[in-house]
Amino acid sequence: MWDWEVKTKQPWFRFGIRELVHYKDLILRFSKRDLLASYQQTLIGPFWVIIQPLLTTVTYVLIFSRVARISTDEIPPFLFYLPGIIMWNFFSECLNGTMNTFQHNVHIFSKVFFPRLTVPVSQVLTSSFRMMVQLLIFAIIYGAFMVNYEFGINRAILLLPISLLLCAGFAFGAGLIISIATAKYKDLDTVIQFALRLFMFAAPVAYPSTIIPDEWKWLFWLNPLTPVIETIRYAFFNSPALAWSSLLISVISVSMLLVIGLVVFKRNEVRVMDTI
Repeated sequence: MWDWEVKTKQPWFRFGIRELVHYKDLILRFSKRDLLASYQQTLIGPFWVIIQPLLTTVTYVLIFSRVARISTDEIPPFLFYLPGIIMWNFFSECLNGTMNTFQHNVHIFSKVFFPRLTVPVSQVLTSSFRMMVQLLIFAIIYGAFMVNYEFGINRAILLLPISLLLCAGFAFGAGLIISIATAKYKDLDTVIQFALRLFMFAAPVAYPSTIIPDEWKWLFWLNPLTPVIETIRYAFFNSPALAWSSLLISVISVSMLLVIGLVVFKRNEVRVMDTI
């Protein structure tokens, strides 16, 4: 039997991680619900997970490689853009799912109490499943290209789990903070979506980091998504642009953002319900 005491004021560093372990089944149910709801009444159903990044990559090849003629560091354009698009989609989905925690689930939160953190965690889990499927498709395409190209996987592939955790942690921490604000200010979602479109060009999704002027590289590498994408490209294509110090800085900054996001979320998760 569970005894709950709901308070408007929470301890500063009570993250509720233990509660998530007890509610792991609920997290899995939320994740399954989101996956099924995403592809109900669609023409090709779950195949959109595969088709969407491939179509986006083809568009990038036509616009950025064929028309704008932006360098891809001698990497086949399709292979160059695909991992960056997959990581950006993963970041964007995690951020959007987390920041809309209260807006999209108010009908549930107002009826029954359970750890609110289970909802954004399930959103990240759902996005992670899609991302892993897309990375598998990338691996298959990468293997096909290796027949005619001489690049190969190096030891940096061991950093792939860290890169994925950095991407998810960045989106999760930022989304937790934004979710409190969007619950009070409804039009903030529009502002965030506009800023998110602009932010994509601050990450090396459509261009290599080697074209960034030297005087701006310090700022460019402060973006946590930069070492995430460049680490993956370095692992698969031996790209020379990986900055190890920037990867370490990203680990520290994302860790701090996660702590801040959890603190803000836990201190306001009960109080914010009065404003929705």
